[in-house]
Amino acid sequence: MKLHVAQPHPEVSAWVSMAVHLSFDSPGTQPVPCHFPALVEGGLVVVLEGRFFVKEPSGVFASLPAGFVGSARAVPLTLYRTPRLSYAGLRLQPTGTLGLLQSSPLSLPHQFANAADVFGRAWPQLVERIRAETIPERRLAFLLRFARERLREEVHLQRVRRAALLQQVALRAATPEDALGLSVRQFERVFAGTFGLTPKLFQRVARVEGLLRDALATGATDAGLALRHGYYDQSHMARDLRMLAGASLGTLIEAARQQDSENWALAVGMAQ
Repeated sequence: MKLHVAQPHPEVSAWVSMAVHLSFDSPGTQPVPCHFPALVEGGLVVVLEGRFFVKEPSGVFASLPAGFVGSARAVPLTLYRTPRLSYAGLRLQPTGTLGLLQSSPLSLPHQFANAADVFGRAWPQLVERIRAETIPERRLAFLLRFARERLREEVHLQRVRRAALLQQVALRAATPEDALGLSVRQFERVFAGTFGLTPKLFQRVARVEGLLRDALATGATDAGLALRHGYYDQSHMARDLRMLAGASLGTLIEAARQQDSENWALAVGMAQ
């Protein structure tokens, strides 16, 4: 796995976490599994070589578009990739995902939207520029500029600002009435309609996401880690990890540190 990372412009760093350029060259011809935990973050992906797939209940592999936007999800996800794969992508804060998507329907499996449907004529123009470039950092610069220009437009900013207020309330940084003038029930309905998750589930997924980042950075797996992230004990932490990340903490840490791991998404999440 070859990884290149770029940081967003400060103007959009509240919405875009990082840009990544990843290349794989694995042996064999069969699709390779890629495991992702539940996430409140989203992503924008441009596949430059190879393909990503989802596996249907029938066992058939269905190809994802060469460009797609992923949004928050409350369950772990396994995608599959071709042994040779190269892509450029953005890791998006929840509000950044909403700002890029706007009201575009998420019609693909597992809450993925076809980027060509979302961005219209601007998308093939961007892809052409990225493909014409060979240096990963320059490819990422094109992608970051695209997101920055879109998120700076007033129509997108309005949606992002409201989503940010909703997120603050969900993470208990403000009350629904003070931030939005809504009752608790009104807030819950509006939040679920905006993010696709209930506020409580969003908070739970965000907590596990933060816990994983902490554990991968520090190597901690003890009761202190659980307490830092609001768990009463390690058993409750382990329960949420199994449900939302698909494995125990020790297994996830070990897997993320292996070369070309199926859990490479966790390692990439720690790259910034």
